[in-house]
Parts: sequence; C-alpha cells; structure tokens
Amino acid sequence: MADPKELDEVKEQFPFAQNKFDHDLYHDEDNTIQPIIRIKRTGVLNKTEKWKIYRDEELSLVLEGNKLTNKEKEFLRTMSGIVFLIELSKTGAKSFNFFKNELKKQLK
Repeated sequence: MADPKELDEVKEQFPFAQNKFDHDLYHDEDNTIQPIIRIKRTGVLNKTEKWKIYRDEELSLVLEGNKLTNKEKEFLRTMSGIVFLIELSKTGAKSFNFFKNELKKQLK
C-alpha cells in the first residue's frame, strides 16, 4: 500500500491530474452524466459479421454485415469506422436506415 505522504507529493506535482474516464463521462459544470457507448463486432461461422451498439449496457442497435457492401464493412472494421459509429450513436440514432445513409455519405 502506498504511503499517504507519497500520494500527497504526487498530488502536489500534478494538481490537475484527473482520471480521464471519470472526466469524460461526467461534466460537472453541466451536472450531467454522459452515456457509455460500446461497439462490439462479432463474426459468425458463415462469414457474416454483426456490429452491436450498446448504450449504457443496453443493446441499442445491431448492424448486420449481410446488409452492407464490402466497402462499408471494410470501413467499419477500421478504427475510424468505430469512431464513426460512436459519434452517430451519441446523436441518439436508432435505425439501421439512418446508419446506412450516413455511412454512404461518409464513404463518398
């Protein structure tokens, strides 16, 4: 266990250090808690993929790979594709058609 004096010294050296996770999910000035959004990509045996979007531990939407083109699937496999899905999920979009149209706009 760390010595309390050592912890105080660290706090003096870094007075504004925060846990990034806590800082990103709670905005004190607005007094609002931000939702946790997770994206999980799963591959099934018959080579179909699914992207499951969770919002606060609740399944929000499932994007099925067999309804997407190869170019769209390749994009969603990248880090920028995951960021794209998270940004759209933050807007509260919950329909497959909305995601599909926004994905087409992104790839143009």
